[in-house]
Amino acid sequence: EEKKDGGASDMGQSADSVAMMSLDNNNDATAIDDGSNEMRSVHATSPIPPQTVCVSIPKSCLITVEMGQQTPIGKSILHSDVELDAPKHIFLMIYLLWDRKVNGSKSFFAPYYNILPQTLRNMPIFWNAEELQYLEGSHLLTQINDRSDAIREDYERICSISPHDFPTIASLDDFRWARMIVCSRNFGLLINGHRTSALVPHADMLNHHRPRETKWTFCEERQCFTITTLQSIQAGCQVYDSYGQKCNHRFLLNYGFCVERNVEVDGFCPNEVPLELGLDGFGGVVLFGENLLNEG
Repeated sequence: EEKKDGGASDMGQSADSVAMMSLDNNNDATAIDDGSNEMRSVHATSPIPPQTVCVSIPKSCLITVEMGQQTPIGKSILHSDVELDAPKHIFLMIYLLWDRKVNGSKSFFAPYYNILPQTLRNMPIFWNAEELQYLEGSHLLTQINDRSDAIREDYERICSISPHDFPTIASLDDFRWARMIVCSRNFGLLINGHRTSALVPHADMLNHHRPRETKWTFCEERQCFTITTLQSIQAGCQVYDSYGQKCNHRFLLNYGFCVERNVEVDGFCPNEVPLELGLDGFGGVVLFGENLLNEG
């Protein structure tokens, strides 16, 4: 999963810490607003006209797939023939986990790491059995189990490639946390003609809203990741990104929230209901979701 719309999601504990990476010099129009329970947002510090670059993040402040590939563990993965569930995500995760462990507070990205959510308790992959009962009867339970299995299998495969180093870098719980951080925050970008994915400090602090009010891209002229307004945003108002037109099961699984009225401007609802088909023993097709359709 990645942010698809070319847009901007939550707010950090310390805007000053992000400024240590020279981000705030380019982002005077917006400020990170700390909330409770790791829920944060970005707000306009002054009125922002349409077609204004309100956030600009230098290329040097991006964490890219290629950076993960250049770590010792990343190189081991590249030189192996192992198949992983989400290769691009894996290399972003590897850099995040490796850099935090090896360089710690001395890392250039330490201020960014310090403002990332530490628990992700809003994501169902971290819910306990009692909490998961709220999803009983939903296909989302299968998706949660599938995602958990895929994360565990990827972790075990990387440990088999790097049996001495990787377990000291990250536990399975660390790996699971990194997977969901990357899943919910990475941007698919074209940087100087090369397609990649990246973690973008500050830009990943914008929350979701549709229809979109901003757009994002990598600007080759500036050599920056930029977010541009599509409409006027008043001082004090939240600055939103759009994570794309998605079913609520994807929002909940990958981002940890649902949209109460998930309907587009044209009336289209992107929510989906999976239907299971089978044979009745006589060559006929049975629609197991038929009762749901009749009752709905």
